[in-house]
Amino acid sequence: MNIKFLGVITLFLGLINPVAAMPFDPLIGTWRVIDDRTGYYISEIVIRKNSKTQQYSAVVTKSRQAPGVENPDVCGKCPGVLKDQPIFGMEVLKGMVVNGSNTQFNKGVWLNTQDGRTYDIEARLNDSRDQMKVFGKVKNGNTTSAMTWKKF
Repeated sequence: MNIKFLGVITLFLGLINPVAAMPFDPLIGTWRVIDDRTGYYISEIVIRKNSKTQQYSAVVTKSRQAPGVENPDVCGKCPGVLKDQPIFGMEVLKGMVVNGSNTQFNKGVWLNTQDGRTYDIEARLNDSRDQMKVFGKVKNGNTTSAMTWKKF
């Protein structure tokens, strides 16, 4: 009986060991997006990572109405086929990759559902990895944006 018990424990520990060895990715999860200019919380997103390309993307899980925005449920200012499409479930972040030590990220493309503009973004995690400063620049333009993303 003791030998069977020890065998089961050994098998169990062998199965959970690879899970314990997996590195923690601080970006994956749910984040609140806050516009630094207005201080307004504009949406919640879920960030995921493509295991093949190692690129991060995000979809909107909750959208909040900002001052001056008529309908927060659809993207009235988005370009092309995204115009007047539901914001819930919309992919707003594409192609972001880690740059070095899991605290700096770049090459991301952010679609701001508030103004319909597409931004090239760079981001940096704080030391506790629960907030990220995100800086964006409109493609082919001078407009910049700063956001704070807070993990919860």
